[in-house]
Amino acid sequence: MNIKSENEMMATARDLGKVVRDQVYENYVIFLEGDLGAGKTTFVKGFMKGMEFKEVVNSPTFSLIERIDLEKHYVFHIDLYRINNKSELFELDLHEEAYLDKPSIHLIEWPQKGEDVILSPDLKINFKRVKNPNHREIFFEDFSNKLGNNLFSI
Repeated sequence: MNIKSENEMMATARDLGKVVRDQVYENYVIFLEGDLGAGKTTFVKGFMKGMEFKEVVNSPTFSLIERIDLEKHYVFHIDLYRINNKSELFELDLHEEAYLDKPSIHLIEWPQKGEDVILSPDLKINFKRVKNPNHREIFFEDFSNKLGNNLFSI
């Protein structure tokens, strides 16, 4: 998918957030892969708007995990950029599924830092920079089909 502006990135992410909000009734893991500045955190901001979160979304680069409590879901925005070894991942409890009173949505930036340790993705989104500095290409890879054909309507 070609994205031509930050607004278009936010709109695409908002649409996915709405689908997840309305159709995910179990835990769901989204990997967000791409270089620094590729649009991962911008995507999360749009996604959270679709989940009807009205507050500011900050990058968890230093806190590593931000937990957001919504009406129907918990959302965990996770940034593994600063992770240096696999033992740190176990301390974050990203290796096993959470069993809480409502479904958890995990948005994991830099998931490659936790390969073979963290939860497996239901959806992987890869962000690529292109020649135009304002444009991006994003690619969706669905591993669980929990969203059915609704993923392809975004």
